[in-house]
Amino acid sequence: MIKVRNLDKHFNRGKKNSIHVLNDVSLTFPEKGLVVLLGPSGSGKTTLLNVIGGLDKVQKGEMEVFNHHIKHYNSQFWDKIRTEEIGYIFQNYYLQPNLNVFDNIAFVLKMLGIYDKEEIKKRVDYILKQVGMYRFRKKLSTQLSGGQQQRVAIARALVKNPKVIIADEPTGNLDSKNTLEIMNIIKSISLNKLVVLVTHEKEIAQFYGDRIIELKDGKIINDTTNQSNNDHDFTNDNIIYLKDLKNISNYKDNQLSTSLYSDSNEETKTEVRLIIKNRTLYLDINSDIDKIQLINNDSHLKVLDEHFTKKTRKEMLETTFDDTVLDHNNVNKKKRLTISIKNSFWIAFKRLLNFGRKGKLMMVIFALSGMLVAFSTINIYSILRRDYHDMLVIDERYIEVKKDEFYSTNGSTNGILAQLDNFNEPYKIASNRNLNNAVGIYLGNGYYKELPSSIRIEYAEQLTLNDLYYGTLPVNDDEIVISYGIYSQNSFQDMNYQEIGIWSAKDFIGEKISYMNDSLAILKNYKIVGISKVNYLSIYTNSYNEALDLIDRNISLTEEQIEPYIINSNTQSVFIFTINNHKLFNSLKTTGYDVVLTSQNAIDTNNMLIAQDLASNMFMSIFLIGGGLLAFFFVMRSSMISRIYEISVYRALGVRKYEIYSSFSVEIVLLTFVSSFVGFIFMTIILGSISNSPLGSFLKYQIDFIVIILGTLFLFASNLVIGLLPMGLLLRKTPAQIISSYDI
Repeated sequence: MIKVRNLDKHFNRGKKNSIHVLNDVSLTFPEKGLVVLLGPSGSGKTTLLNVIGGLDKVQKGEMEVFNHHIKHYNSQFWDKIRTEEIGYIFQNYYLQPNLNVFDNIAFVLKMLGIYDKEEIKKRVDYILKQVGMYRFRKKLSTQLSGGQQQRVAIARALVKNPKVIIADEPTGNLDSKNTLEIMNIIKSISLNKLVVLVTHEKEIAQFYGDRIIELKDGKIINDTTNQSNNDHDFTNDNIIYLKDLKNISNYKDNQLSTSLYSDSNEETKTEVRLIIKNRTLYLDINSDIDKIQLINNDSHLKVLDEHFTKKTRKEMLETTFDDTVLDHNNVNKKKRLTISIKNSFWIAFKRLLNFGRKGKLMMVIFALSGMLVAFSTINIYSILRRDYHDMLVIDERYIEVKKDEFYSTNGSTNGILAQLDNFNEPYKIASNRNLNNAVGIYLGNGYYKELPSSIRIEYAEQLTLNDLYYGTLPVNDDEIVISYGIYSQNSFQDMNYQEIGIWSAKDFIGEKISYMNDSLAILKNYKIVGISKVNYLSIYTNSYNEALDLIDRNISLTEEQIEPYIINSNTQSVFIFTINNHKLFNSLKTTGYDVVLTSQNAIDTNNMLIAQDLASNMFMSIFLIGGGLLAFFFVMRSSMISRIYEISVYRALGVRKYEIYSSFSVEIVLLTFVSSFVGFIFMTIILGSISNSPLGSFLKYQIDFIVIILGTLFLFASNLVIGLLPMGLLLRKTPAQIISSYDI
């Protein structure tokens, strides 16, 4: 069933304090029987138990367990074996302090997949009665004595009905009566199963053991089959046999009967006064003997007026234990998380409620961390989502034709016009000149506010109703549309729009733009009927003539003269607008013209600014987020260490790693939700308020559903990864290493 070959293990290998705890150990264990490991402290007994139980690994050697050949330690395999096939009785109990006795034992049944309440109750109640702990089933393990905890630990190992029982000093904390009862149960189990037991009591080994293996300094020095058939000479320390003691004194009358017994001939003066008051018996004792114990119905001691009689071996081994009651083969089993999400949530929630001052400070730190994540995420997102349209200074559907040598040798004006005629689609040729200086917003009473000359003149044909924030398209020559950029960029240099009664872009509708002569006499008014969505500075007129008027009123041309005039103007390029700009671009490029999409400059500029801003902001974001996550790491490591006993118990019992990860993840998610996420939302609201305030012109943050979702996912995912990192580092160790590293 279990074979080990040439096992070799050092503690502190390669160091001065190195211990060769297993030295070339080879053993073959039978399928049933009670095998006892004997040896002094430090001989390697417990280490050998841990290795064959999958709690620890060796540096060299091979094993064969239930027909599985094992050359290298595999935690998943051993978790399954410890869950289903091995019942481990630990010297230090390893009970779960937050569970009562019943639930401590029911826990391992749930690990087997048994969730039927009746089946669990039947098995747990039975095994508790067998070990004498039934009446303590509702008590927490921390409320029990050492001996009582040991009996619960034994019951937990037996209730699984495993193939192998591994017991490390199972009777070390039991009195003689309970030692015999428990050893009788273990012995009865060994009739059908393998029991490997470590004990320092040679009498127990010789009476109960079928095979005794002695170890010293990590080596097997003796391996014998036990042929002893001697009767057990253990006495029950909980029973006082009066006839084995010396009767020193007696007194009896109608009210009182007293006797004095002793196991010593030494005279000891004892004064006793019995007082009855309010139906309460008081004992006033004056004696040289300091240790006094009262025997009543609540004590574990019994007084018999007889001699101790040695029982036969057969009588000593009698037990009522029946392992068929614990047969699980026909029980319906389900695959579930032993540590349920619900239980993990409530455990984590209770931990939050019990946070002290340090815990509350930790919550504040996590909230600040969430704020840093929100700021960094939204800042980076805003940079990446920066729209090249904000870089445009002219409609992106314009094509720029360079006046180079090819342009000049191919008929210049006539060549371009011929190409446009062949294009057979509507187009507009734009003048690359800006607004005349004598144009401004009319304020009434002969006053006006001059607009900057950087405003470009465009055409209403470039717009549809979908291109407008507010208003309508111009239908008359005295109607114009202005761009939103004129408002958003606050085109006035020495005053703001509020001073002239304009509080929003919509307030421009109905205002007039006037064209004046040198004497400030108004030559023509243009009514603003719409606001376009673009962010660059532009005014859209209803015709070519009105566009030329706003540029230079002294120009007087016929319609046939306008396009050649604009093309021949003193500029280095010709700008042509058409809806199908890519088609015209490809046509002109194929012909040989040097053409550029006006959007390309904006795209290139935008990409360059994005790269620059990312470079300058990424380091700061990594620093801020990294600092927050580092704090989270150390706090979660501290939390893990505070739960190290619980984790050790889980791993020793065979609870799978992913279940522990799952349980710990629930705590991380809950902690993140009530601290980091709150900080994240708070910072998001602050940045959103800034973007919608006057400061938004300088600190513009792109906040939408996408960035909130992405930021939230990043927050929880990063906290999970960083929070689980300490657990991952811990769970790389074997259960025995976890226990020894933290002195559990």
